[in-house]
Amino acid sequence: MADATSASIPPAGSPAAPETAETHVFHDTPGNLAPGAALLFAGVMAFSMGMTDVFFAEAIAWTFAAWGALLIYAGVVDAYETYTVTEDALLINNPVRFWDSSKTWHWGNIHRMDIVVKRPEAKPSDVEMQVYFTPTGELNIEREDRRYDPVLAQLIIDRAVLKPADKGNPQNLHNLPKGKATYIWNR
Repeated sequence: MADATSASIPPAGSPAAPETAETHVFHDTPGNLAPGAALLFAGVMAFSMGMTDVFFAEAIAWTFAAWGALLIYAGVVDAYETYTVTEDALLINNPVRFWDSSKTWHWGNIHRMDIVVKRPEAKPSDVEMQVYFTPTGELNIEREDRRYDPVLAQLIIDRAVLKPADKGNPQNLHNLPKGKATYIWNR
């Protein structure tokens, strides 16, 4: 589950953050870096063990190394991403992402949020939030996906003034119903 830090309501066992009372900062937890490290290690070891005499074996070793590096980078990008909820906007920052390292999404332009429960008897890591944003005067829709955080979800719903699209949407976001489902809030 993601970690939320706020000046007005600090998490149990942690000191109060130095932000103002109207600012909430949410950090995402990194995914598993082991598959990426294993692929990178396997690709590098194939070269050092002399297993790349044949072109096909060398191509596979390069593929393993490249995919391993990409998976590690994706995990690092997830680990450094922060969502800051302010009075005016949702700020999405990621210092290690080369494209759009900082985004400012004003509440009036956030038009939808989905909570996707991917499997029955889901653990917190099996639930995903999808936040949709349309810049003023543009037709393109941007979407940010992240692991589910009930506090962040409630703040986005409240600040962007989103309403449940279905009567079956949960009222208490801390206790999602069991089972595979998609819950939608929109304008």
